[in-house]
Amino acid sequence: MYTVISNHDFNKLAKEQKHNENLTLKGNEAVVLDATYMDSISPAYVGSAISFKTNKKVQHITVTDFKKYSVFNLYTAQNSIVISDELFARLQSEIKPLNIEAYKITDDDDAKQLSKDIQAIVPEKANLSSFYANYATGLESSGLMIFMGGFLGLVFLAATGSIIYFKQLTEAGADKDRYEILHKIGVKKKEIRKSIAKQILFIFALPLLAGITHCAVALTALSNLMQTNLVVPVVICMGIYTIAYIVYYFLTVHSYYKIVIKTK
Repeated sequence: MYTVISNHDFNKLAKEQKHNENLTLKGNEAVVLDATYMDSISPAYVGSAISFKTNKKVQHITVTDFKKYSVFNLYTAQNSIVISDELFARLQSEIKPLNIEAYKITDDDDAKQLSKDIQAIVPEKANLSSFYANYATGLESSGLMIFMGGFLGLVFLAATGSIIYFKQLTEAGADKDRYEILHKIGVKKKEIRKSIAKQILFIFALPLLAGITHCAVALTALSNLMQTNLVVPVVICMGIYTIAYIVYYFLTVHSYYKIVIKTK
């Protein structure tokens, strides 16, 4: 469903919101406003024809351009169509328009109390939509998805680290006699420990690099999908994964060394 707005009203709202856009539409020309536009999912607007019924006839318009933003709050009008003033005047005579009052405030992403105060004053039928409420809802939704993804990732990380740890200890038991022979023929314990560390480093490095790459690609795709900057969560997840694997790595090296070399 699309909300129709006149060329004049769009120019006025765009100027107040500092979009630096000034449209000049004529006849049946139209511009689509789609704040959630994505190249791979959204339709190809430019050149398409849109038809809608009025009380008297079917009206046809042609989309000449589209913008990746909206002059309304997302939950007020997700997608909008800007039409020429003359066409809007004709439609206005056939369909009763809906009047929307918009107010610009400072620090709109931190206006929780102000939004509550206004909501308490205006009647319910006013259908108040505030930027803060939409902003908070978006953060809650994205935060929940990030938490679920991060939690499942950490569970998978712990399981993978534990599997590698116990697998290496099993192999350490099988290699115990070989390392004892190396020690008896003169190989120093320090060199054996270094050899073990290099061997286990390779085993832990591959899943760590794969996990970091997966994390970066998945959260980048999620960032593009939700149109939210997720650089900080991505870096935090990578840091947690790296720290966890480093802990598993040193624990495995220590346990492996204790098994293959008897210390008195």
